[in-house]
Amino acid sequence: MDMNEKLTEYFSINGRLNRKPYFLRNIGVIISGLIFAVFWGMTMVISDTLALMFSFLFIVFWLSCAIFLLIQSIKRLHDLNKSGWYLLIRLASIIPLIGWIIVLVFDLYLFLAKGTEGPNQYGPDPLDEQPYNGGVVFGAFYEKPEPVYEEGNYENRYEDDYYEDDYYDYDEDVKK
Repeated sequence: MDMNEKLTEYFSINGRLNRKPYFLRNIGVIISGLIFAVFWGMTMVISDTLALMFSFLFIVFWLSCAIFLLIQSIKRLHDLNKSGWYLLIRLASIIPLIGWIIVLVFDLYLFLAKGTEGPNQYGPDPLDEQPYNGGVVFGAFYEKPEPVYEEGNYENRYEDDYYEDDYYDYDEDVKK
């Protein structure tokens, strides 16, 4: 998968996104935002002009991260077989306290709910495809190598290992 395909995958609202990449991408944006904020704070100490210029970059960074997380949330809702319009629930944060609780519960639902098994109207199950290979911040464009097994076709490798050894009794955990 080349860089253009990977970027299209990250910035397209089509498809589905399961819990692990959704969590890692959110954490990656939070960590990169904190790093950016530290540099912004350091520029405020050094120079007002530099801080003003960095403020403009911080606004551009914040907007791009907001758009990125919006796209990831839409894909996560697609994995739950829900429309992206459910993100309007986050507008409840306008209401003090009650709205914040509603948004917190909604975000916990996005992080913790298991996606629809098998294909749905938004695409194939992401768990049936190749495993998650990192995120924009964590291991961007890194492809994990496929494991190579020397003997036979090990679709259920661990189960085969347990039953091939006739000299070990796994119930009693002692050698015969």
